[in-house]
Amino acid sequence: MTLMDLSKLIAKAHVSRVEAASLKVGDPAEVRTAGFDDAIHGRVSLVSPALDPGSTTVEIWVEVVKPDARLKPGMTVQLSMVAKTVKDALVVPASAVFKNADGADYVMVAGSDEHAHQKNVKVGVRNGDGVQIVSGLDAAEKVIVSSGYGLPDKTQIKLQEATPSKDGAEDKAGAPDDTKKPDASSRDKSGRDKSGKE
Repeated sequence: MTLMDLSKLIAKAHVSRVEAASLKVGDPAEVRTAGFDDAIHGRVSLVSPALDPGSTTVEIWVEVVKPDARLKPGMTVQLSMVAKTVKDALVVPASAVFKNADGADYVMVAGSDEHAHQKNVKVGVRNGDGVQIVSGLDAAEKVIVSSGYGLPDKTQIKLQEATPSKDGAEDKAGAPDDTKKPDASSRDKSGRDKSGKE
């Protein structure tokens, strides 16, 4: 006979050193299971002080007290942990941020002169597909969000304006078939940083 205390369950994950550095015991967390849209709330109960020797990652525990009946011991779940909250953050897509040969972060900006300009930036919170820009970029500037990798500084470009589609989403106006031009867009503003691993 096997007896289990199901009054609380612990989900374990391994995250990178960079992500683990901003996590601490007590941080809010969410647990999601396949087939359900709503999350189950928990909290970070352990941030390992040592790296895993095999993967050089850090083990994180998320504890759920009085868990939902859909959580079962041994199942696979997805974890999201709130490491930091930033109000009115300037955020760009992660795909628009690159590193130069010196390891510094930069973005490509579409200038009013119809040329691409490389701008060094300082990044802050990373939230999945979004990256907070702490300095080096103005909110009014247009960041090139596609075809920016490897684009030389001061390359002539053609701006493509976003057009609303029938369902209200924004579509990019297409460039001619024989040309491949970078798309530019303004940034969004976001508040929360969630880092999670399955």
